[in-house]
Amino acid sequence: MKELKHQKEIFFFDMDGLLFDTEKLYYETRYQVLSKYGYSYSMKEHIRYIGRGFDDTVYKLQKLTGDKKLGQKIFNESMALFQLAIEKGHLSLKKGALDFLTELNEKGKKCYITTSSSKKVAMRVLQIAKIENFFCEIISGEEVCSNKPAPDIYLRALTIAQASKEETVVFEDAKSGVEAAIQAGINVIMIPDWVTPDEEDKRRTIAVAPSLYEAAALFH
Repeated sequence: MKELKHQKEIFFFDMDGLLFDTEKLYYETRYQVLSKYGYSYSMKEHIRYIGRGFDDTVYKLQKLTGDKKLGQKIFNESMALFQLAIEKGHLSLKKGALDFLTELNEKGKKCYITTSSSKKVAMRVLQIAKIENFFCEIISGEEVCSNKPAPDIYLRALTIAQASKEETVVFEDAKSGVEAAIQAGINVIMIPDWVTPDEEDKRRTIAVAPSLYEAAALFH
């Protein structure tokens, strides 16, 4: 781990794959709908969809099917299945997430969600998990011109939080999110989910930790 040169007061958290084990659910529901329409979909292919937002997902599905209307339909149906699954409680917090958020809250640190997903989906996920009160605000990819890996979402988050880059730290699981934070000039800690970090990831981040439990220890 590289040394944190500044005291961190503002904590930006990605959501899918970082706080919640949602990527598996996204994969399973998308696989189910694609299979229904006769298309194959592997875990390896799913990695290309991670952390880039719903617009990018729709675009990739339209390209896969060669049909804009069908691609959109597949996205809509898979999202309906995803939302039904989370309403039924098929959603789990990642290791260390609740303890870390509780600790930061008790220390008076400010936490924000910075997600490529829509604000509506993010809010519902937080509500179901009963952790919405840990966060000052949700900043979503639908609010900016370019989603991750562009830096827009983190530049907007800095403005909303009225924070300097030096007092801020980002937590991301995917390469696109790590790239977005780095391009915005903010320290980032990577907690890998589906994507295995390479040497470049280790070099460019402050740390790569196996879970938020280990990441929390960096701030004790």
